[in-house]
Parts: sequence; structure tokens; C-alpha cells
Amino acid sequence: MKQLIFALAFALFYLSGFAQTKLIPASHQAIRYVGRFDFSNPQEVRYDWSGVYIQFSFRGTECAVKMSDTGRNYYNVFVDNQPSKTVEVKSDTTLLIGAKLGTQIHRVQIYKRTEGSQGTGTFKGILISENGEMLAWKDVPTRKIEFIGNSITCGYGTEGLAKNERWKPSTENNYQSYAPIMARAFNADYHIVAHSGMGVVRNYGYKEKVSPSAMPDRFNRVFDEKDQPLWNFKQWKPDVVVINLGTNDFSTQPFPDKAVFKAGYEKLIREVQKQYGDLPIFCVVGPMIDEPCYSYVKEMVEDFRSVYQKKSVYFVGIPTYLMNEQKDLGSDSHPNYLGQRKMAAHVLPVISSIVRWDYKNTEL
Repeated sequence: MKQLIFALAFALFYLSGFAQTKLIPASHQAIRYVGRFDFSNPQEVRYDWSGVYIQFSFRGTECAVKMSDTGRNYYNVFVDNQPSKTVEVKSDTTLLIGAKLGTQIHRVQIYKRTEGSQGTGTFKGILISENGEMLAWKDVPTRKIEFIGNSITCGYGTEGLAKNERWKPSTENNYQSYAPIMARAFNADYHIVAHSGMGVVRNYGYKEKVSPSAMPDRFNRVFDEKDQPLWNFKQWKPDVVVINLGTNDFSTQPFPDKAVFKAGYEKLIREVQKQYGDLPIFCVVGPMIDEPCYSYVKEMVEDFRSVYQKKSVYFVGIPTYLMNEQKDLGSDSHPNYLGQRKMAAHVLPVISSIVRWDYKNTEL
């Protein structure tokens, strides 16, 4: 019976409201927002990038959150470090986090699974029991990583059951991408700047060698799907940047010219350095692409290191044969959670050796 009560208390379900509560505004200082958020209206905080997350602690017996969405986004919710149900938000919604909870301190974490193309989300505040209180979030990570990428970084199809299964929003789970997996291993906060189908200079399936707008054009945005407002880079500075781009440039013909591709990638790296300084930048290739992308990126990185004397730029190649096609691939032949963990296990030791960060491998 106790187990049943616990399960019911921590189950996540939709509701219209419950009594004896008070509203904690979205602007409350105890709420942690990690990722690119728009605070122009502090009572309705907006966002659309994959992997943004919200964290807060409270003491009380009841809790719900008020959210809305212009489209259809999915979220992972954790209560007291335990996973709860995945939820879909399509309009104005109040989500019950817990009822009849114990009076101890509770920790809530909400992670956005899906990417900007699914709509813009809004966080409108928290409902807690009338006698409850918000508390500062403890154990804030000191390490910070930014990831720039495409569908692999977004976690496209990580929950797909087979490589020939077509993608749908419910199977995209950014939390299972190699990027958050690595951040958790390093105990680091992270930002995700990624969009499916985007390349360095050419997007997936584009009929010409160069697309009019590729992933680097989105680097300076608050929103993935809106070119305004611009992101204020002074708000958050990573210690490390990981870039995994190039797959879409070379997935279909016609391929971009080598010189054009390298110049586009170099321009992105220089923009990262302009905004963040001379921090370590890891250029990852794979596992969904091989040649000529592999060699082009490696040569571009070597140019930075030897010609431009920028020793803080590194190449990390993930071979296509790292993936077991029967076990490691989800929707549309993208890495599933197992494949993403293998990617993380491949890249983690490289970054660890360069930046001297220890890491835990409990998830790998």
C-alpha cells in the first residue's frame, strides 16, 4: 500500500488546478533556467531550443507547474532525482508534479526533449502548497559545456525501436543525446544549439552546393526558429565547446566544395572564439558520416593548430562502424540511446585528457 501511495503521489498528470496553493512567479530567483531563454517578459519565460531545462527546490506537500506551447513539445520530468512520466504540452497546461508529498525538501527538474521546430514553449510559474516555500538549488555545477550540432545532438529518434522506423516527436529525446550524457558524466551544465538537418554550409537534401541559411546562422539567436532577438553571450560562458556538424553537408549530393566547406567551418570557429575567447573547441565528426567530411574537418582543424597556431582546436573522429546497425540505431538510422552512449564513451576520454576533468561512467 505504501508503494502505491508513493507512486500516485509522484505520478505526473494533467489537472485544472488544486486548492490551498500559491503561485510562485516564473521570475522567482530560486528557479534555475539553463539554456537560451527569453526573459523579456519575466512572468512568461519563453524558449525553443532542444535540451533547455528548468530546476527548482521547494518544501511543501503539493506542486504543479504552469506551461504553454505554440506547437507540440515533449518534456522529461524528474522529482527528487527520480524520472517521472514524459509529458506533452500543446497549449496552456497545468501539470501536477506531486500531491500529498512529504514535508521534506523536493527537487524538480524539467528537460525539453524536442527541438525548436516543434514550437515555442512558455514557463509561467509554479504552484506549491500554501504553507510551502521555495529554496535555493543546491550543488550548482561549476563546469559548463556548449554543444553545437544537428539531429544527432538533438537526440533525433533516440527512442525509436528500429533504424527503419520513421521519426516522430515522441521518439526524440534530447536527454538521451551524447551531449547531455557527456555533461552529466562531467557534472556540467550545458547549452544545446542544434537543429535537425542543418549543416555547416549545406543543409540536408538541398539542391545546390550551398544553402542560403545553415547552422552557423543560428548560433547568435535566443530562439532556434526566430532570427530575433539576438543572444547576449555575456549571460553564459562555457568552458568547452563541442561542435558536431558536417553530416548533412555530405549526406546527399551535390557535396559542397572543399574550400567552401572549410571556410564555413572556420568562420563558425572564429565566431565561437570571438564570443568566448580562446577556450577548447572539439570538432566531432560521425558516426553518421565518413569521407570526405572526415578528412575535410580534420584538415581544417590541423590548419588551425599548425598554420594559425590555435592549439585549442581539436579533432575527434567517430567511425561509422562504432554503431551496431542491429542494436544501436533508432528512427531513420540515427543513434538510439545505446548508440548515443557509445558516442559519449568515445569522446569523453579525449575531452577529459585535454581539460583535465574527471568524469563518471555510470551511464555509459
